[in-house]
Amino acid sequence: MYSASTDKQVPPPDAGKFVRLIIVAIIAIVIIAVAGNQAVILSMNFTEFGDQFTKPLYYSLVSAIILSAIALVRVNIIGRSSIFWYGLHTAIGFIGKSTQQPLSNSITSFKDYRLSPLQFVIWQITKILLFGAFFVNIIFGFAAVSFIDGNNLGIENITNIFSLPFVTPSTDVSYSVEQVVPMIPSLVLLLPPILAAIGLRLVLYVGIHKIINVITSYLQDSQSGKPRYLNYVSTVETIIGVGIVWLGFNLFFTDQIDYNTRYIIGGTLVIGFALLAFALVDRIRARVLTHMFKRDVYIRILTILAIAVIIFGLVTVNNSIADAKKIEYLGPYTAQQIGVNRHIGQLDDIKESTHDVKLQSVSPNNIQNYINQNKDVLNVVRVWDWEAAFAKLKPEIGLIPYVDFEDNDILRFNNTLYWTASMKPILPSSVSLANTWYNEHLVYTHVPNGFLTLEATTGQIIDSDKFFKQREIYYGEGGLFSTTWSAYPNSRTTSAELGGVSYNGNGGLDVSPPLSWTFEPNFLLSFPAESVHVMRYKDVHDRMKTLYPYFLYDLFGKELDSIPVTDGTNSYWLIPLIVGFDTHDVPWSVGNPYLRLVGFALVDTYNGDIQLMKTGDDFFTEMFVSQYSDKFVPVPTWLEEQIRYPVELFNWKAEMYNIYHVNDVETFIQANEFYEIPQGLEAYFVEAKPPGFDKTEFIGLLSLELRGSQGRNLAGYMVVENDLNRLGDLQFYEVPLNSTTKLIGPTAVREALDKDPTFAELKTLLRNPRIGDNILYRVGQHDVYFIPVYTAGSGGVVAQLGTIAAVGAAFTGEYYVGLGDTQEKAFEAYLKKVSGVAGSSTSINVDYIELGKTDRINIIKSSFTDNKIEISEPTSIQIPLSFKEGEIFFFTENDRLDTQDFLKKFIDNFVKPRTDRVFMWQENNNLNIGTIIVKDNIPEMHYVSIEIGN
Repeated sequence: MYSASTDKQVPPPDAGKFVRLIIVAIIAIVIIAVAGNQAVILSMNFTEFGDQFTKPLYYSLVSAIILSAIALVRVNIIGRSSIFWYGLHTAIGFIGKSTQQPLSNSITSFKDYRLSPLQFVIWQITKILLFGAFFVNIIFGFAAVSFIDGNNLGIENITNIFSLPFVTPSTDVSYSVEQVVPMIPSLVLLLPPILAAIGLRLVLYVGIHKIINVITSYLQDSQSGKPRYLNYVSTVETIIGVGIVWLGFNLFFTDQIDYNTRYIIGGTLVIGFALLAFALVDRIRARVLTHMFKRDVYIRILTILAIAVIIFGLVTVNNSIADAKKIEYLGPYTAQQIGVNRHIGQLDDIKESTHDVKLQSVSPNNIQNYINQNKDVLNVVRVWDWEAAFAKLKPEIGLIPYVDFEDNDILRFNNTLYWTASMKPILPSSVSLANTWYNEHLVYTHVPNGFLTLEATTGQIIDSDKFFKQREIYYGEGGLFSTTWSAYPNSRTTSAELGGVSYNGNGGLDVSPPLSWTFEPNFLLSFPAESVHVMRYKDVHDRMKTLYPYFLYDLFGKELDSIPVTDGTNSYWLIPLIVGFDTHDVPWSVGNPYLRLVGFALVDTYNGDIQLMKTGDDFFTEMFVSQYSDKFVPVPTWLEEQIRYPVELFNWKAEMYNIYHVNDVETFIQANEFYEIPQGLEAYFVEAKPPGFDKTEFIGLLSLELRGSQGRNLAGYMVVENDLNRLGDLQFYEVPLNSTTKLIGPTAVREALDKDPTFAELKTLLRNPRIGDNILYRVGQHDVYFIPVYTAGSGGVVAQLGTIAAVGAAFTGEYYVGLGDTQEKAFEAYLKKVSGVAGSSTSINVDYIELGKTDRINIIKSSFTDNKIEISEPTSIQIPLSFKEGEIFFFTENDRLDTQDFLKKFIDNFVKPRTDRVFMWQENNNLNIGTIIVKDNIPEMHYVSIEIGN
């Protein structure tokens, strides 16, 4: 029956509580899933790679412990302060405080806050565990372990660095070699991370700690009505002083030292120590005073200003004197810059030879015999360049939608050069979204026939099975290799892989339930009780970065070039092991990177196995080999003729040589003999016989011009050898600046070819040919560029060879061009022109000046504007009758007068008598200028055409 007790309603369920529980549960599940997945991946890495994976982790752990301890761990167990715990304590105090209470009541004094000794010790260890990951520097950890093992890395010489700014060196580069070079290992490996960690420690425990101390002390003192301003000023002076002293200390570790460095360092240190002295005085006076006298403020400001003005005056006076006495003032330091950078670039190992350029005619009766004598070079001339080879190989893919080209490399087999295109798997665009996962991971797992080969001289497509018996690529470059993993169930009876093949190599690892479910949730439903074979890190660069993260796999903004090689049975990727260090702490390095080739890695294209091979002999190579001795194998004999020096290092050494080949200090300061790589030119790998070589060899070739020279002649060319016993040996062939016979460069060669009358006619017949690489060869006593001309570019369906041009590089005011269907016939035509029995040569100035297209158009326009003739530029011309009154080409400064005379005649004959306006329009590479004449009521366009090129 009804009563007051029975009238009570049952409280509704707390829906919010259940929602919160569900949210917490979801978050917990996500965290567990993510953590579990990462734990499974880590476990898989341990299982699959063993110490190849654990060693980098070990070096990372060593670096994290050492650097985080230097930056974060406190040893002042008496003070036992902590920013983190003080901030947490203060925040909790804010939560519980009344809104009516003043702010200072909730903020305790930082200097009075103490952790218990046990808490303090535990917190120092916890900081390493929490923040150690932010201090990981694997190279530092690697060097630290080597240092602990007894490799001192030149650390005993590090004290030399503190005397360098205060000693004026001689102009002998040996000074820097003796003083700086022994310190380089410690300056690039150990010191930079340690200095950074110490700097962070000063910021935290001198800067932030003391600032918090000042703020909290001020709040507490203000509450009691006795703020001690002089004490606060003393603390601020200490912070600034320590910061300036630390800055002055770091100035010793600079990449540039000159006659002013000593004054800048000395002035910085004096200012810093002066502030510390003022801080000490103020700290003593703060015991009895609360405020600073105005006089003291002036003394401090004037002292700092006086020191700064003195230093600025000294630097200004020195610079002013040095403007007139550069050699005396800057010379000694320039010499040391040269010495350090010659060591960094290994330039002392480059052999230098004088290249005596001569133009020698061959007796017409001896031309055929001369060609026969030099067939060893003519037979290996690289006629097909990268684009033409790519265009010719591309149709070989056919209609296969699941592979694409990744790269095209020049390789050597049996002393013959081949272009070898490697491919990558891609997901066909026709695959639906619902089938993407299945196809990515279980179907498109590899490239069935991963290499295509073309002979670089004849252009003949070669059956790649002749060299690459193993053409199935499971570990490669790009495409699905770099974006995903592949797998298959171990219980499979039929294969879903391309072509129905079943992978039976040892790449990857078996993953059993429940680990397989955590790695990939789809396996929980698809293969709930079966183990799955998973293959990861299938991109060889990703694989190397994971297992050997000490090396550079991207250099100067581009991925490092790796080439396919083969032992006749298995195929591999040959990956250079290049290590690089920042040198901003190395005196006189001016920041140039320190790069070294340690050796190469062979990565099996089918199994993903990695073998290391040593070729270097620098300090890092010795360290690395000592730590990974069990992973190195001797370079196999089959690789000796396939190995190739990394083009990235070749280019870098050439760039360093461009500047630091100059040993004379005065010449270096005047900067009038520096070299540069011609714009758009790249290193060519060819079979050739440069001067001094007994036979043709596989070399890299790079031409160099004199920087800033208007005449684009070569200063010489650099070659690098690729045979294993001389791998990386560089030789520079220098053309003397006073040589009467010039060695023309790539730009002049193109001009010579374009001006040749025979080629001009052929060019018209070929319609829109593409000019290929212009590679310099030494044939007998002749320096000759061989230039292929193709009838279809890289965008065409197929590339065909139109002709080959042999252009003489030796230049005395005339150039000689021979054309032929083969390199032998082109060279024969060239020799006939040199001997004077076939055609004539065309004379131009040796030191011609190249003009840009815009410059040439402006010169053409000026011929009309100077005569007060208006130029109209219509988008199209539609005149019933058109008459071409002449044509000419205009490419260089040497063509200017001829062009201006040509236009003057046109103006006098067709423009001035009738009108003061002309029309100008472009067609392909030609600039047309015309005027309209009305005759019998019919308008006629009379125009001239000037070829101005691209």
